[in-house]
Formats: sequence, structure tokens, C-alpha cells
Amino acid sequence: MFRNLNKYDYLLTITLLFSVLLISYYYANPQARNHFWFKTYPIRAELSVHQISCSDNSPAWLSDILKYQTRNNNAPANQIAYIDPQGQLYHCENGYVGQYPLISDTVTEDTRFRYASVTKLWTADAILSLVRDGKLSLDTKLADVITDINNPKDARISDITIRQLLSHRAGFDRYSVFGNDMFGIGKDICPNHLQALNNITLGFTPDSKSSYSNLGYCLLGEVISRLNGDKPYTDIIAQQYDFANTNLRFVSNAAMADEVFYNYVETGITGVANIYTAFDYEGLASAAGLSGNAVELAQKAHEMVTKSSPNVLSIDKKAQCDFTKIAECYGYAMIPYQANSKLPMVYYRDGNLLGLSSLVAISDNGSIVALLSNGTSNEGVEGSNKVKMMLYNKISD
Repeated sequence: MFRNLNKYDYLLTITLLFSVLLISYYYANPQARNHFWFKTYPIRAELSVHQISCSDNSPAWLSDILKYQTRNNNAPANQIAYIDPQGQLYHCENGYVGQYPLISDTVTEDTRFRYASVTKLWTADAILSLVRDGKLSLDTKLADVITDINNPKDARISDITIRQLLSHRAGFDRYSVFGNDMFGIGKDICPNHLQALNNITLGFTPDSKSSYSNLGYCLLGEVISRLNGDKPYTDIIAQQYDFANTNLRFVSNAAMADEVFYNYVETGITGVANIYTAFDYEGLASAAGLSGNAVELAQKAHEMVTKSSPNVLSIDKKAQCDFTKIAECYGYAMIPYQANSKLPMVYYRDGNLLGLSSLVAISDNGSIVALLSNGTSNEGVEGSNKVKMMLYNKISD
């Protein structure tokens, strides 16, 4: 039979066999398939770069930031919103909602992104509202509100204050087994087993240093709940910030219908399959549980900064910040940065989960930028800081 095949038939047969073997290999080998998908990113990035849309008269640098995010930070889909010092809103979007370019819908200003740790702005703002209303003080002890704390083995826990929780100075070390519950590592403390606070040892003496803590913000969420008749934190925030008339929603362990696809690929033998099952979203509600779009994020941030002091831009004097460094020097909600005393202060709140990043930058001159991306930089903190400096140069003029 094969004797009757000409050269073209041989070539076609070999090509078909090779294609079947290749498809079978990648079908049977998820790790190899993920590596291949990862390698195609430059192509997908260029397709996304050519899908940028902006509101009328938007500054050119908004689309420049999206191009940078797409080409350099593994984010094929992005939204950016900018409120200038005069209160004018501009926005740009790029990329595709689904995993596959061209055949997916393009990202619009209404596409949903997860806010990750930018959620902490809402928790801090709600706490500071309680302070302004006289229902709480910055020096109120956590144990006075969370009465589950009774006779802890580490006596320092009884003296933790609201001020220390806001500024990540409460003694919870995120690198310890008790410092970070978001991955389900260690003991489940907050929100369902608060009595376990009686059995832990703090990583450091409160106010002796700063250490970023999701546990601390989960506890702040419980303070909000306790001071509102034990109503669930999520219900309180939804009512207080008028979720019914916005796109804001709390996330769960499943994607929402209007939510963007996140550019996360597991390329190792073991690891996390996806962002939806990786985290305890109930425990993360007050630390990283919100979702929405960049326009509403910028608008809500604008509302927060116009409130009387203390507000989300307030800084605790005990922090002793070096404002000339973009470092983990926390105010009550944001990280302050000032290149020199002649330029405005800019405040940052950013967040990262698997395959997504979020950032809000607020300048003393009234400028606000919200940036949402469905990817994270391979450079980690350094990559994030590069974007912060780009924004600083644009909004500190």
C-alpha cells in the first residue's frame, strides 16, 4: 500500500502523525501544556496591546501604563482610572475578558477584577468612621471589643490596639505560622476561631516594628461586626458603601459571570491550581475580598480621602517613616512616599493574588489613579515598585 504513496502523501502522513502525537502529548501532560501556554505570552500580549480603548481626552500616559503592564508584567487585561486634581475622570482598558484573545470579548470599563488587598481601604475607612463617630478610639484595645480574648498565654495580646492593627504594628508576623491564614496554612484563627488568639505567641512586641498582616485586618473586620450588633462584616460594608447601586461585590471560591480571566499558570509539579480554590475567602473578606472595576475604585477612594481626619491618608507618628523610600512603612491604610520635600506626598495601597494585581495611588495634589491587572510581575516587589514610580512621576507634578 505504501509503495503507491508519492512524496506529497508521505509528507502529509508524517505531518498528521506528528500532529497527533504532539496533541496527545500536551493533552496528557498538563505541566507541559502550561509551559507551552506560558511561552506564548508575548504573542498574546501584542494582541492585547492593540485592544486599548480610552475615554475622551484621556492623557496619553494612561494607555502607556497599560502597554507597560501588558508587555512587562504578565497582564494581558487591564483597567486604569484617573481622577485629576480638578476632579475630572478618565479611564482606559485593554485586552480580553476570557483566556483566549480574539475569540473573547474585549475588556470594558465595567469588567470585573478582584481588588485583592486594596480591599483594606474599605476596612480601614469603616474603622476610621467609627473613630470619628466616637464609637471607637485608635487606642481602644482589641480585647475590649473581641471578648474572646481572655487570659491569653502571651499577655501582650491583651494590649493590642486598633491603631496598631491599622498600621500593621500589632505583633502579627506574616512569615510565622500565625501571621498569615490566607493560604489555609497553620491554625484557622479569624473569623471562626477567635478564641485561638489566647494560645498564640506574637512575632514581636507591638509597636516595635511593622509587619504586613492579613490576620490583623481580619480582626478589624470582626471589630466592625461587633460594633454593629454582630452583623456580618460583608453585610455592613455592602450597606455602608451602597453596593446595591455599584458594581462592588465580595468574591467567593468561584468566578463571577462578568469577571476577567486571570493570567495564572501553574508550571510546577505541585502547587496551586487556580486562584478560586487557593484562598479562604471568608477569612479574607476584610483583607482581600472585594471586586469591581477601576472607575469605581478611583471614585470610592476619592470619597474616602475627602473625609475629615483621621482618614485613609492619615499616618501614625509612631511609625517614624522614611518617606523617601517605597517601603513597608504603613499609615492607617496606605504607604506614603515622597521623593523630596518639594514634591507632593503620594500614598499607595496595592494588592496581589495569584494571577492578578491591584494598585491605588493618591497624591496630595488631589490626583487619584486606580490600576487593575489580570497578572503579576515576574520581578515581584521590584516590578510593582517600578509601576509605582511611573505613576508617581505622572501624578506628583
